[in-house]
Amino acid sequence: MNYIRETCGCCDCEKRCGALDIVFVIDSSESVGLTNFTLEKNFVINTINRLGSLAKDPESETGTRVGVVQYSHSGTFQAIRLDDPKIDSLSAFKDAVKRMEWIAGGTWTPSALKYAYDNLIRDSRRAKANVTVVVITDGRFDPRDDDSLLTYLCSDPSVDVSAIGIGDMFDQIEENEILKSIACQRDGRVLGMRRFADLVAEEFIDKIETVLCPGTRCSPDTIPAVASCVQRPVDVVFLLDGSERMGLENHRRAKEFIENMARRLTLANGPSDERNARFALVQYGSPTEQRVEFPLTHNLTVISDSLARVTYMDSSSALGNAIIHAVNNVGNRLARRNAELAFVFITDGITSSEQLEEGVSSMKRAEGVPTVIALGSDTDEEVLRKVALGDMSSIFRGDDYAVLNKPSFFERFIRWIC
Repeated sequence: MNYIRETCGCCDCEKRCGALDIVFVIDSSESVGLTNFTLEKNFVINTINRLGSLAKDPESETGTRVGVVQYSHSGTFQAIRLDDPKIDSLSAFKDAVKRMEWIAGGTWTPSALKYAYDNLIRDSRRAKANVTVVVITDGRFDPRDDDSLLTYLCSDPSVDVSAIGIGDMFDQIEENEILKSIACQRDGRVLGMRRFADLVAEEFIDKIETVLCPGTRCSPDTIPAVASCVQRPVDVVFLLDGSERMGLENHRRAKEFIENMARRLTLANGPSDERNARFALVQYGSPTEQRVEFPLTHNLTVISDSLARVTYMDSSSALGNAIIHAVNNVGNRLARRNAELAFVFITDGITSSEQLEEGVSSMKRAEGVPTVIALGSDTDEEVLRKVALGDMSSIFRGDDYAVLNKPSFFERFIRWIC
């Protein structure tokens, strides 16, 4: 069973989906431009961020698999395949998408649709999986291409196709007919927008999420069943705000949350175990106050005993300095080079701007993947967005610190991390 995260107005809840095979076909032609091509990739990543863990084994009958085809002129198609054994986690998929480079050639959309079906879907689809294709293009295709291939995906009625057209030209009837042909003349499957930036708007991703998984909302008091973690290797570094704004009671709740996380996740068997989790904790205050409360460790006793000894700084907040300190001091990662480095920030974002840019750059160089827990209504959204590297779906929110150990919030966060 797969899960799509969403935030309801009243509660934390989930959508449930069966086995999904999703293929994105994205325009990499010269007219798109490098900036817009990057927005296309961000759209793919942000959409898949809404999903739970990807299928660990591409041959599994359950879970979600994702493929991507980027296309330009004839013969330049590049793909992340649905059955690629290297794509066994969300982080592996993100890395593969980010490595895609803009081709900057012509536009052979019909041939790209044929390529997507013949190479990603026809022979590698799973019998019980729902197959969805999302096509993005900014304009008419090269007249040398075969326009009869526009409906190539429609020859398989079990494949659901959505076409996203970007730019003013799709206001023209002729060009809109191209999109309708791609989407097999299905109502509600043609989506148009003026700018590529609209691709990454939360409202639009909500709409695509509904296309991929038209599940129903849960009731406020529903606590969903929890999918087991795939036990991928992850080094989780918590950065805990020790400023006076936190308060002693909230500080205690944050420590309790970290310990509950350590008890809930499967920890590594040793420092060189290539699977499972290790934890580290850095508490920070002023620009000169950073404490590694415990370095990266797989030992639950060390984590628990260290947390019991952590004292609240009750200081100011200099997050940038803390990130730099964490990158340089949390412990040896050489034995687990394949592990994702996950930074978890427990902060309201109200902090000194000193060294913040440098801190974020340091995290990027370390290939850190950020997640932010921002609780309460008094937050600095600009700082939160900066630390989250612009990925708003990686910011977890709640009314207060009491939410940290509520089952709905806690289990949702567990699925995100693992």
